[in-house]
Amino acid sequence: MNMLKIVAVPMHPEGRKFVAVFATITGALSFVWMPLFWLGVGATVWCYYFFRDPVRVIPQQPGLVMSPADGVISLIEEVKPPTDLGLGAEPVIRVSVFMNAF
Repeated sequence: MNMLKIVAVPMHPEGRKFVAVFATITGALSFVWMPLFWLGVGATVWCYYFFRDPVRVIPQQPGLVMSPADGVISLIEEVKPPTDLGLGAEPVIRVSVFMNAF
């Protein structure tokens, strides 16, 4: 396994502005106090990994259900959909996915 592929994961384009803000603040912190700079480096790296967008291999078999997010399925239940969605009054299955920010 190539270590560079693990560390340098592609980032979603929407995250670039957030990482840029974190990096700018980190640069300013280097002039204030060096320990704050290192905390800023850690926060910038965390922000980068929060917006990671790794290449995915999606199985193409009929009958599979794929999750829209990385996480843990926390609840599967039958509920009535909200009226503003226009899905009718029939109960539908809701799958809740818990995503940890870390």
